[in-house]
Amino acid sequence: MDQQRWQQFYQPPASPLARLGLVLGGIGILALSFVLGLFVLAIAMGLALVGAVVLAVRRLLLGRAGTVEPEERGPLHVEYRVVHREPERGEPERGERERRDSDQ
Repeated sequence: MDQQRWQQFYQPPASPLARLGLVLGGIGILALSFVLGLFVLAIAMGLALVGAVVLAVRRLLLGRAGTVEPEERGPLHVEYRVVHREPERGEPERGERERRDSDQ
């Protein structure tokens, strides 16, 4: 029963020459995939090596000049303004407030 299910999807060719061609084609596809994978791997490793060399040269040339010392870091002093989405009771609407501020 299991053999019949398999044969309805794939029936191997009867000719030995055709079978040999299929085997050689399969080996060729596998070999091509392997070689292309090696090229992609070589390109990725080359880019990683170039990046590592660039970072090493940058670190050697800049030394510690490109980094911020911990004592130079400190709290950030900023200014901010609170913006209310809805006017509170007794406050003029947004347009009226802007006109009043521009008149002053």
